[in-house]
Amino acid sequence: MDETESSDGILNWLGELVGNFLAAIPGALGDFFTGVGEGAGVSGPVDWAALIIGLALVLGGAKGLKDGRIVGPVIGGAIGVAMMGWAIS
Repeated sequence: MDETESSDGILNWLGELVGNFLAAIPGALGDFFTGVGEGAGVSGPVDWAALIIGLALVLGGAKGLKDGRIVGPVIGGAIGVAMMGWAIS
């Protein structure tokens, strides 16, 4: 057996291994977010969008309060909490 044949076999095996790993990533990510969504009570893409936007509003409100503003952050935070509550109900 030639040394190049041995190297080709190992390289083919490594290539298939990496290819199979990369091919499994989208399915694993989908299953992960499906499980997280079921656990959080989020059922569809509109609910996910509302949850993410609501979270951004709450975090923006917290940052605004930290910066010394009151009215805007409180209103934004309340809207964010309402959106997240709607998303998980």
